[in-house]
Amino acid sequence: MYCIIGANGYLGAYIRKAVLEDTDEDLICVDRLIPETENEKRVSWVNCDITDREAVDSLTEELRNNSDLKIVYLAAYHNPDLVQANPQLAWNINVTSLSYFINKAYFAKEIYYPSTDSVYGESIDFYHFKEGDPLNPVNIYGHNKCAAEAIMVHSGRNVVRFPFLISPSLAGKPHFYDRIVESLKNGKPFEMYQDSYRSSLSFENAARLTIMLMEKGNRHSIVNVCGDKDLSKYDVGLLLAQRENLDPDLIVPVNMGEITVEGFVTKRATSTLMDNSLLKEILDLEYVDIFERPKFKA
Repeated sequence: MYCIIGANGYLGAYIRKAVLEDTDEDLICVDRLIPETENEKRVSWVNCDITDREAVDSLTEELRNNSDLKIVYLAAYHNPDLVQANPQLAWNINVTSLSYFINKAYFAKEIYYPSTDSVYGESIDFYHFKEGDPLNPVNIYGHNKCAAEAIMVHSGRNVVRFPFLISPSLAGKPHFYDRIVESLKNGKPFEMYQDSYRSSLSFENAARLTIMLMEKGNRHSIVNVCGDKDLSKYDVGLLLAQRENLDPDLIVPVNMGEITVEGFVTKRATSTLMDNSLLKEILDLEYVDIFERPKFKA
């Protein structure tokens, strides 16, 4: 049995998809916002605010009845600018509530926590961060994630670190991918950074690889789950245009500092590249592409 905490978000929707497509197991989806309809017989929904301890107590008591329970914990306060503006709220959601849940869910067979490349800080001279490298986040959000990771690791649970993720939204609200597609379909240019690099990955592959690690019974505390290529946001835009058969000339390369992204207030690392050698070793993978299915060794 799988359980997703925070199942109605961008990544949660793809984790649901991966569980249903890549396993035969049933799925408990937990969120504050529950879809009005659910047509999948293997899925059941539970309403829960992860900051409400009575609700968490009730949820974990219910989950205790499932043997071999595997949990993916996605509930988080994500936006770095909102985290900076509301540090106490962010800490309560990202750290305090996580700690309480992990303690209450001690009976679970596995608990995986998706983290972020933000914990590493700035990549200098295209250095690719490895799992054991020192952490040096540049904003409060990154520090929240470091604290959350420590809770997971020291409680014997698992962390997967993700890069910049991008895919069409399955969550009923548009994502960055959808905004780009809409702009290009309307013949409008879309500016994207050409000097900021990530080991970018689709939501779909991030979800698929996470479930593969859980099915494999991975025992490494932290694993970088990312693509092989160093991609600027501009590179990603070109790949997206090609994928959607749209005009790539409408993707306009710009440098960081030349434009101000709406809402961006908090400092962000220019480039945060990751090494995925451990991931490929565990899963016997030859290559991890941003969009295409991961390729296994022959």
